[in-house]
Amino acid sequence: MVDTGNSTERGLCKILYFLIDCGEQMKILATEVLTILHEQNLKISACESFTGGMFSNKLTNIPGSSKVFVGSFISYSETMKKNIVKVSKRVIKKYGVISQECAEEMVLKTQKLLKSHLTISFTGNAGPTSLENKNVGTAYISILFLGRLESFKFEMKTEDRYKFKIGAVNFAFKEILNLIKK
Repeated sequence: MVDTGNSTERGLCKILYFLIDCGEQMKILATEVLTILHEQNLKISACESFTGGMFSNKLTNIPGSSKVFVGSFISYSETMKKNIVKVSKRVIKKYGVISQECAEEMVLKTQKLLKSHLTISFTGNAGPTSLENKNVGTAYISILFLGRLESFKFEMKTEDRYKFKIGAVNFAFKEILNLIKK
């Protein structure tokens, strides 16, 4: 593209390049996760909140994902977290839905319900305003792999919900690879 000096056009180009680069990176990471899990005859599941199914979508975009991917819950609301995933009211009341404790309970309950070898959960604040005294761009991600629980706080300084979700999902794929390659 020719630089016309138009700042709006340059801004759109930066966003487009970001999305293309992240999309390709996620495809590569998702493929590697599925390949390793398939080779080890292991299954994966997810419980997503602010990511709205993006993690699961990236997995299911890969041919053959049904051999490895069990399924997911999109527990966007507190009601879904309590009534479907069975996150305890005590955890939500004491720590809030945007907390490591909630992410851990989401991952443990999802693994129990879907019986996968690797389960991941996402909970966070994509904005536009602070929630539960948590800044926009704050997330908690928990991964349960063969009985081993790992939790991460992910922060990204952006008010762009889509970029935040992409960042969190990319981060999660990298952390999964760190765990399953050990």
